[in-house]
Amino acid sequence: MSTEQLNQVIEAIISGKYSWACVLILRFSGYNPLQYMPYRTYNRLIKQNYNLGNRNKTASSQPSKILKRC
Repeated sequence: MSTEQLNQVIEAIISGKYSWACVLILRFSGYNPLQYMPYRTYNRLIKQNYNLGNRNKTASSQPSKILKRC
């Protein structure tokens, strides 16, 4: 996990977004979060945290690219 990715996880934890932090850890570790949670839950988390990805300007946090990979 790179320093930037670790910072994203820490930011999510500090913000109290523990579910989002779990999604990030799974993705950054090379796992598919959909194998560990229902699609509806994953989709909701992606939609709620879309702004975090835009603020950080990381392509991996954009929902369209995330859903295409999984």
